[in-house]
Amino acid sequence: MRKFFFLLFVLLCGLQISSWSQSKDELESQRKQIQQEIEELRKSQNTIQKNKKESLGQLARIRNLIKKRDAVIETINRQVRMINDDINKNNREIERLKNELDTLKAQYAKTIEYAYKNRSSYDMLNFIFSAVSFNDAIKRIAYLKAYREYRGEQVDNIHQTQLLLSQKNQALAENKNLKTQTLAVQSQQMQKLEEEKKQKDAVVSRLKLREKELNKQLTSKRKLETNIKNSIAAIIKREIMEAEKAERARREAAAKAAGGSKPVAAAASTSSRAANKLENTPEVTAVSVGFENNRRKLPWPVGRGDITGPFGRHKIEGTRLYEDNIGVYIQTNIGAPVKAVYEGTVSSVHSFGAVSAVTIRHGKYLTTYYNLTGITVNKDEEIKLGQVLGKAAESEDEDGIGKVLFVVTVVVGNNPKYLNPEDWIKPR
Repeated sequence: MRKFFFLLFVLLCGLQISSWSQSKDELESQRKQIQQEIEELRKSQNTIQKNKKESLGQLARIRNLIKKRDAVIETINRQVRMINDDINKNNREIERLKNELDTLKAQYAKTIEYAYKNRSSYDMLNFIFSAVSFNDAIKRIAYLKAYREYRGEQVDNIHQTQLLLSQKNQALAENKNLKTQTLAVQSQQMQKLEEEKKQKDAVVSRLKLREKELNKQLTSKRKLETNIKNSIAAIIKREIMEAEKAERARREAAAKAAGGSKPVAAAASTSSRAANKLENTPEVTAVSVGFENNRRKLPWPVGRGDITGPFGRHKIEGTRLYEDNIGVYIQTNIGAPVKAVYEGTVSSVHSFGAVSAVTIRHGKYLTTYYNLTGITVNKDEEIKLGQVLGKAAESEDEDGIGKVLFVVTVVVGNNPKYLNPEDWIKPR
C-alpha cells in the first residue's frame, strides 16, 4: 500500500511539472510573438526617421511600441511569478521528502536491528514449529515471507525517495538559473522601455512646434472623412430604396399568385433580432447574423499592420488638437493586398483622386476600405471572405509607408452608425 501511494505521488508530481512546463512554453511563445511585432515596428520607425518631419503616425507607432514593450514586461513578470511559485513548491517538497527519507531510514533501521537480534535460523524454525496447528504454521511462514518483502520494499522506497529528492534538487537549481536569466531579460526590456519613452517625449515636443501644420493636415483629413461619410450615406439610401422596391415587387407578385387584390404582408422573421430594412430576404439576414457572430473574430484587412489612428475622438498628446476618426487607420506596406473581412456584395467602388474606396454590404452591416489602388472588384460583385479588393496606397502624410482606412458601419433606421473596427477584428 505504501508503494502504491508513493507511485501515485510521483505521478502527480509529473503531471504538475508537465502543466507548469506547458504554461511556461505558452508564455515564452507569447513573449516571442510580441517581440517579433516590436521588431517590425522598430524597422518601420527606422524607415520613417529618415524623414525630417515628425508625423502623427510616428507618434502612434512609438506609442504602440511602448504598449507592446509593456506587454513583454508583463509577460516576463508572469514568468518570474510562475518560477517563484515553482521554487517555493520545490522547497516545500524537498523538505517533505527529507522528512520522509529520515522516517524511512529510521523504520528500516528498526527492522535491521530486529533482524539482527533474531538472526539465528534456529529462532526462525522455532517460531514456525512452535505453532499450535498446521494452519498456524502456514500463517507464520506467510508472515515471515511478508516481513522479508516489506524489508525489500523499504529499501526500494528509500532509493526512490532519494532519486525523487535528487530530481527535485536539480529542478530547483534549474529554476533558479532560469529566474536569473529571465530577470536579466526583464532588466534589458525595462531599459529599452525607458529609451522608447524618451523617444516619444522627443517626438511629442517636436510635434508641438508643428501644431499649426498638423491642424491643417487634420482639417484636410476631416474633409476627406466627410466625403467618405457622404458616400456611405448615399450608398445606404440607395440600398434601402432598392430593397424597398424589391420588397414591393415580391409582395405584388405574391398577391397576384394568390389571386387576391391586396398585397400580402411580409413573412415574420423567426429570429428574435430586430428587423432591418436591408434584411429583406433570409439570405441577406443570414449574412448579417454571420457578421454579428464573428465579432472580434474577423480577420484584418491586411496581413501585417498596426493601428496608427484609433477610432473615435481623442486628443493628440502634447498639443491642443483632436482626432475624430470614423474608422481605424492601419499602417502597412505600400502595395500590400487589402482583403475583404467577410463575405458580401460590393455596394460601391468610389474614386477619391488617385486612390479609391471600396464599400461592401454584409446585410445591414457595411465595411469600407479607403486608400486603395489597383482595384480588382466591381460594383454588385459577390465577394468571398479574404478576397483581394486592391492594394494599399502610400500614406498621404508619410513617405514610404502604406496606410488603409478601415470603416465598419451598421444601418439603424435609415442612417449609418459608425462602429469601432477593433471590436470586430481579431485582437493582436
